[in-house]
Amino acid sequence: MSYEKIGFIAPSTCLPLREKATLRKTANLLKKALGVNDVYFSPHLFSSDEEIDHVTASAEDRADVFKKAVRELDLIVSVAGGTGAEDILRRLDRKDYRIIRERRPMFIGFSDFTFLLNEIYHVTRVPAVYFPSLKLGKGNSRKIIPLISGEEIQYQGRAWLTPPPPRKLSGIPIGGNLSTFVNFLNRKKPPRFSWRRHILFIEDIQVDVEDLHRLLAALRRHNVFKGIKGIVIGSLDATSKNSHARRQQKEALRFVRTYLDDVIRDRRKKGFPLPILAVSNFGHNIRRNLMAVPIGGRVTISKGKKILFRIKRRPAKNGTSG
Repeated sequence: MSYEKIGFIAPSTCLPLREKATLRKTANLLKKALGVNDVYFSPHLFSSDEEIDHVTASAEDRADVFKKAVRELDLIVSVAGGTGAEDILRRLDRKDYRIIRERRPMFIGFSDFTFLLNEIYHVTRVPAVYFPSLKLGKGNSRKIIPLISGEEIQYQGRAWLTPPPPRKLSGIPIGGNLSTFVNFLNRKKPPRFSWRRHILFIEDIQVDVEDLHRLLAALRRHNVFKGIKGIVIGSLDATSKNSHARRQQKEALRFVRTYLDDVIRDRRKKGFPLPILAVSNFGHNIRRNLMAVPIGGRVTISKGKKILFRIKRRPAKNGTSG
C-alpha cells in the first residue's frame, strides 16, 4: 500500500493550541516515513463550534471534511478524542461507504473515534488502526509504520485472567474505547457481527466498578460474550500511575473476571473457552510501546502472551470519484 496524500481531521473535540508543535512533528514524521509530500490539515483542528464548544465545528461541517477526506486522502488521521464522532455517522450515505470500500483509505484514530472505526469496518470491511495519533513519536512509529505498510508487528501481554488457550488464538480485532463501543452497539438496529470470528480489545478512562458493571452488562445484552473468541483488556483507569490507580486497575480486572465467571464456566463446559488477557500498554495516557490495534485486521495471541498484528491490504480500485 502506497500513501500519496495524508491528512489530519478533527471529527470530535479540538486540539489545544499547545499541541501545534506536536501535530507538526507528527506530520513531518509521517511525511518522511511514507515518502509523502502532500499533507492536508482540516480547518477545524484547533477551533470550537460557536454553539457547542466541546466539538470543533457543526456536524455538517465536520461531515463535509470527512467526506472530502475519504475521497481524496490515502491516510486519514483523527487528531483527538472527546465526543462528536457519532454525529458524522448520520450524514454518511451509501455513496460515501462505496467510496471507502473502493478507495480503501487507511484510518488512524482513538477514543471517541472508536465509533467510526468500527462502523467503517462493519459496513465496508476496510481495516483501520486504533491508536492516539499524536503519540506516534519515533518509538511508536517503529510499530505503526510497518503495520500500515502491511507488515506484522508484535507486542507482549501481561497476564491471563483465565487459563490460556491450548493453541494460538487467532481472529479479527474489534473494539477500542469500551464506553464508545457500547454506544456504537446501543442502537435501535444494532450492527451485527459474527462474534466467533472476532477478538475484543477494550480500554477506558476514569471508569469505576459501577460504570464497568453497566458497560459489561450492555455487552452481555448484545450477546458479545457468548461468541467472542477472546478478550484483551487494557487500562481502565489511566488518570495516573500511582499506587491508587494500580489498585483500581487490579480491582477492575478482578471484577471483569468475577462478572464473567458464569460465561467462562459455561463456555468451558461446551468446549469453547473464553480466554481473557490483560495488557499494560493499551489505553489512555500510555506513551512507550503503546499498542496499535488494527480493527478489522488480524491478530494472533500465543499461550505465552505474544500478540501479533497484521493488516492484509487489498489494492484500491482505480478511477473512483465522488
